[in-house]
Amino acid sequence: MKIAVALIHIFFATIWLGSSFFYAVILLPVIDRADQWVLTRSLRAVMTPLLALSALATIVSGLVMMVQLHGLHPGSFAHTRWGSSLEIGALASVAALGLAFVGESRSRRHEAAGSAAQPGRSEAFARGEHLLRLTALALLLAALATMAVARYS
Repeated sequence: MKIAVALIHIFFATIWLGSSFFYAVILLPVIDRADQWVLTRSLRAVMTPLLALSALATIVSGLVMMVQLHGLHPGSFAHTRWGSSLEIGALASVAALGLAFVGESRSRRHEAAGSAAQPGRSEAFARGEHLLRLTALALLLAALATMAVARYS
């Protein structure tokens, strides 16, 4: 059971982080410069469920592993280096997921308001959306780093 949970965690964490990096850093900036709204909406229809499923599977399996570890090492997580690292990583992951939902909600409202149908999109909105994606990605990278620290501390 422990191995299965760890495999689920690693598999979906890899999909979540890798897809988020590709989507936020490589793909969407190119699409935004090309102003290809049809492609952006099509990608969002595929990427949003994939990233959401991966995020939830990663967080849930990570929490299961934290409970399993806590069972082996009772006491407060905050009093150990690995425990603190796990808590910081878990909080960073949940914050990244929250930012992703905020960004997706903003984008959908922006599109529903008819902004996507116009020839050009608000430059300020585009910058804000990109900054939100990069912040969520930075939180995911921080979570990855803290989990590595926890593993080797």
